[in-house]
Amino acid sequence: MNKQLMIILKKRYGLALIVISLLILVFYGYLGINDVNRWKAMESYYDSEQYIKDLNEIADEENPRYKGLSVDERLALDKKEGLSLFYQTNSYDEQGKIISDSDKDQPYYSMYFNENSLLLIAVVSTIGFFLFFADLKTSFNEFLFSLGVSKRRIYYSKLVLIALPILLSILLAKILFVGIITTGIPAEYVNISMTDLAKNILASWTTCILYFFVSVFIGLVTGNMLLGPLTAFGFCVSLEFFITGITNAWYYFTHATTDVYITGKFFVYTVTKDPISTVPIMLAVVSSLLLFVLGAILFPSLTLEKRGNYLLFDKLKIPVIVAMTIYVPIVLVFSQGVYYGEDQPSPIPALLIYGIITAMIGTYLVFRKEFQEWFNQKQQIKDSIRIE
Repeated sequence: MNKQLMIILKKRYGLALIVISLLILVFYGYLGINDVNRWKAMESYYDSEQYIKDLNEIADEENPRYKGLSVDERLALDKKEGLSLFYQTNSYDEQGKIISDSDKDQPYYSMYFNENSLLLIAVVSTIGFFLFFADLKTSFNEFLFSLGVSKRRIYYSKLVLIALPILLSILLAKILFVGIITTGIPAEYVNISMTDLAKNILASWTTCILYFFVSVFIGLVTGNMLLGPLTAFGFCVSLEFFITGITNAWYYFTHATTDVYITGKFFVYTVTKDPISTVPIMLAVVSSLLLFVLGAILFPSLTLEKRGNYLLFDKLKIPVIVAMTIYVPIVLVFSQGVYYGEDQPSPIPALLIYGIITAMIGTYLVFRKEFQEWFNQKQQIKDSIRIE
């Protein structure tokens, strides 16, 4: 790494980097303590005289799950289900027994793992987007390019100095969050293994890495003050819908299933007891690496003359239009699922209509400057003809 470059970057980003990293750690520590206090409040509620009195007054007919149980047994059952870190919504028969296999397809829930994953993704995406976009719009790139340091070295240096601390602080924050909860709650109620917790932490961390590098790449290739942030926001918000749409489109066109569609989350965002697939983890890691490499290839060819354009690299214009034409219709048509049957309309017309509209809008946004120049030339020709 170039020593002069690193000193400049530290002066520009150092304080903000330290503050953001500390805020992430403090916020996650606060969330962990808050969840432990919530658990203790629930424990006190179950042990209260009023709750035990109400529990004793519930007839077996009112709640089959209590059938044949004493008050102490009822209380123990409620504590097991209400104080455990994870629970499922079980189904009971008339005799108060859990219906066999009723929990196999039921997702797990938790009242004590309240990680604000949406806020975290928003923060990570914002930092990633402005990593290169802010320097472009504030003309800091001009100063960096004048140092005589290669652009590729600038690219790597910024990611090492900023991306690594932010992403590592997120990993540490997640570990801190889980550690506070699992040590603050009695072990008998921590109904998840340490191995599964570690897998969840790493899986949700790779999701943060993906959103970070997606935003970094968008911030690197866009230059329009309005459309750039809107593109990053729109893509990050719709990414899950696109994965869902791709899955449903595959089911529809291959007839792999009937009357089934996917609407759940694909990536892992927080700690859960549900089985974790390696597919979203591998997709997040591979996609992040590809975006990192592609950014390293593109950044050295960045020129300051096009910093106001929607796209800063001409070689991306056609691929972006094609990607938009595929991406948007799939999100709009298939993300909410497709029902199969004779009474259901075919999604093909909607795909074509949305595809044509998206292609037209995308072409205008990408080639807007060329369209304006062409229009101005035509207007000048008409004006010169009138003068003659």
